[in-house]
Amino acid sequence: MWKQLPSGRVEHRFELPVLIAALALIPVLIIENFAKGQTWQDFAWASNWAIWAVFAAELAFILIVAPRKWAALRAHWIDVALVVVTAPPFGKFLSSMRLVRLARLLRLFRVGMLAARAVQAEKRMASGSVLRSVGLITVLVIVVGGAAESFVDAEDFPSIWDGIWWSVVTVTTVGYGDVYPRSVDGRIIGMIVMLVGIGFLSVLTATIASSFIQQDTHLEDVKETLLRIEAELADVKGQLAERPAPSAP
Repeated sequence: MWKQLPSGRVEHRFELPVLIAALALIPVLIIENFAKGQTWQDFAWASNWAIWAVFAAELAFILIVAPRKWAALRAHWIDVALVVVTAPPFGKFLSSMRLVRLARLLRLFRVGMLAARAVQAEKRMASGSVLRSVGLITVLVIVVGGAAESFVDAEDFPSIWDGIWWSVVTVTTVGYGDVYPRSVDGRIIGMIVMLVGIGFLSVLTATIASSFIQQDTHLEDVKETLLRIEAELADVKGQLAERPAPSAP
């Protein structure tokens, strides 16, 4: 079920629930920043607690089973940061104290940590699919980039949803131009998002081309096998024709 590596990291079989919890933050952020009804806000609040509980349970499990606990804490610093700093009441406390910018920074930090944890979970699951890994990284860059834009360019991106919309438009190279960053920091983030989008499209194109090449290679193998069988059948027919006919009794 688990083992502690020499680095102090504890490997376990709960990476899939952790990955799902990290990715669940994306719709939760959209609901939290876009939905106006109290029911949806309550749903987002409960979902934030559920996501936090998953990482808290994982950290508790690691601290219980790890023989070298300090080494485990150092190796799992992202999990510790997620549990200690990004608890839902802390963000609400900052908002109530009118520290809105600090609360937005904490939210951005939480998004970044969850994105990093999701990438870790994907790697440890050892899927072997380059496209899936790059696709996951692209989705997380879209979310983190959008959140970062809403933080550094709050006038042009008043909500995280506006930032995510801009990130999707940028990654897909559509470029509507309805919203765009004006500050230097925002444009640096934009360059990163654009480069990631180009990389994802390159990997996608290469994967599709590779699938066609593999299909062609498979067809060539089938043709070679059929030709070999045909040659063997012709040889058997020749041997049978050379045999003398059996004499009549």
